[in-house]
Amino acid sequence: MESKSPVRADHRIIKKIMHSILEGKVEYVPDEFDLIGRVFAKAGGSWIRVFQGGSPGDIHLLKRVIKQAKKMGFLTAKFDWGS
Repeated sequence: MESKSPVRADHRIIKKIMHSILEGKVEYVPDEFDLIGRVFAKAGGSWIRVFQGGSPGDIHLLKRVIKQAKKMGFLTAKFDWGS
C-alpha cells in the first residue's frame, strides 16, 4: 500500500530521491526525513537553490546524505516477508 504524499515540499523531494536510489528498501519515516534535511543544511545544502532551480550540486549532496544515512543505519529498513 503506497502512502500519501508528504505535505512538506522538502519531505516530498527526500521521498522521491529515496525511492529512486534506495528502490523502496526503506520505510518513509517523517522524523528521519527531518534528520536528513538538517544534515543536508549543515553540510551546506540549500533548499532555496533546490526549489528555485533544481541545483545539481545540492541534489547531488542530498543524494550523498541519504546514501550515508542508509549506510550508517539511520533509516528504517523495510521488512522483507520473503514471499
